[in-house]
Amino acid sequence: MLSRDHYAVLGVAPDADNETINAAFRRLSRRYHPDLNPGDAQAQAAFERLKLAHSVLTDSLDRARYDREGRPPADEIEVLSSTQEGAERDAGSYPELFRQLCDHARRARPQRGNDIHTAVVCRLVDAERGRRTTVEVRRLRRCSGCRGTGRLHAGRAAPCATCKGSGKEIFGCGALAVAVACADCGGEGLNPGATCAACHGSGLTGHEETLAVQIPAGVHNGQEIRISGGGHQGPRGGPPGDLVTTVSVQTDPRFERSGPHLITSVPVTVSEAVLGARIKVPALDGATAIVRVPPGTRGGARLCVRGRGLEMANGRRGDLIAVVDLWLPDVVDEDVRGLIREFGERTGGPVRGRNERATVQR
Repeated sequence: MLSRDHYAVLGVAPDADNETINAAFRRLSRRYHPDLNPGDAQAQAAFERLKLAHSVLTDSLDRARYDREGRPPADEIEVLSSTQEGAERDAGSYPELFRQLCDHARRARPQRGNDIHTAVVCRLVDAERGRRTTVEVRRLRRCSGCRGTGRLHAGRAAPCATCKGSGKEIFGCGALAVAVACADCGGEGLNPGATCAACHGSGLTGHEETLAVQIPAGVHNGQEIRISGGGHQGPRGGPPGDLVTTVSVQTDPRFERSGPHLITSVPVTVSEAVLGARIKVPALDGATAIVRVPPGTRGGARLCVRGRGLEMANGRRGDLIAVVDLWLPDVVDEDVRGLIREFGERTGGPVRGRNERATVQR
């Protein structure tokens, strides 16, 4: 839950100066910035609350009015930040000390940027050959105004508000006390400059970019292509994430795809089916393939042309399979009918019962 007290939101004392307030805002904005927490409504709300608190407390007139009228009762204050006064953090047990040290390490070390997920559509012929395409993305890159630091260097550097200029943060007390380099100033003890207005202290800004994507030969529908380093830049100088592109392969009305094999229907006349023939069938590359129709081929037979299908990941190719579709003429004259009757009498037909044959003759 968010505090109604601006001082509690930023984790600073009521008498904190502007430098301390700016330092607290920079530190917390790097944690709750919406660009670093996409889709997180709580982080968005926290960041808006941080901006409001910062804008009020850094304006002398607004702050004076807030101190007179706007502060809630002390028993209603809920602190957004866990930052305490000074650089010492109490830890009453080893688990609590370990948790605090892990949180410090997370804040101090560079973090990998988030992945960017996109989708591309390619034709079946592109899936067979592979091709190079582009995608439009919005990426977080290092802010040019502050060179990714989140702060603008101007004038004499003030002491770091977190470690009070010591360059160290102390976790625990007594036998549990551990001193480590300050995560906010990197152990320098200085807090040079104000928050960068362009990136709100996060060190990252969004940019529209066009990125190249290579679709490999033999890609299948729904396959993901990962491009290393094509995602968002990581905070605090961390490495970028990846660009993950999901491929959607369009269908070709001439073919049905079965893994690396392509299936197509080919019309065959009765004479070609009976006598045998060599016919042309369409291939994916726009050319044609020759398929041999053996004598006596029946409708629905599957004739295979080796190596004219899709290329597989291992470099081998699938097959082109032609399914025989017996073609009958729409109109025949009486001479053709006579030939068909003679053909039927000579070749015979399926054995039927007497009654069925008699019905056919009538």
